[in-house]
Amino acid sequence: MFLLIYPSIGWAGESLGKVVIDPGHGGYDPGATRNGVMEKHINIAIAKEISRILQASHVEVQLTRDGDYNLAVPGLHGRDAKRYDFEKRIEIARKFNADAVVSIHVNVGRRKCSGPEAFYYNNSTQGKLLAESIQNELTGIPDINKRVVKTGSYYILRHTEMPCVIVETGFLNNPQEREKLLDKNYQQMLAQAIATGTINYLQVKNQDTKENVEI
Repeated sequence: MFLLIYPSIGWAGESLGKVVIDPGHGGYDPGATRNGVMEKHINIAIAKEISRILQASHVEVQLTRDGDYNLAVPGLHGRDAKRYDFEKRIEIARKFNADAVVSIHVNVGRRKCSGPEAFYYNNSTQGKLLAESIQNELTGIPDINKRVVKTGSYYILRHTEMPCVIVETGFLNNPQEREKLLDKNYQQMLAQAIATGTINYLQVKNQDTKENVEI
């Protein structure tokens, strides 16, 4: 099983940074499911489009998976498998020396909620900045429910060494939103917003670093 590494070639000038895009779930783990629609398939479709846009914008990208699999080893089950899978994704980000990690998921709710939302770990100032940058772009999608960023203590948020956000791209239990999430054009709009928010974050981060060096 090979991890897909996108090389930082094909443009003139410096890279804006390195970003890991993490399509949640995969393989035996479908994530949320409704009416035969599996979260894992939506996650990978949006993640690949984000990666394409970022590469075209001078960002080096690595996916934690590029197909329908997860990173748990055979023989592990349940919570142990989930923990191993998370640890391998975090390890990929560490070895890649990523500036940020963006984990793509699809939400479910008790009511007919709608709209994408970004989560960050409460103790991460940079994580909050990344989440807000992405959320700001997501709210610009036409006819979308404008949600706000939230904090969370999810494993991948707490254990990554670099800024990390989870982007829940919508609610699978909402029939209208489920139909939108399956639409390629809507997936591209989500991907463009997430990629633009990530690029905006990298640019601000890089500017802050330059100012600190000058001081």
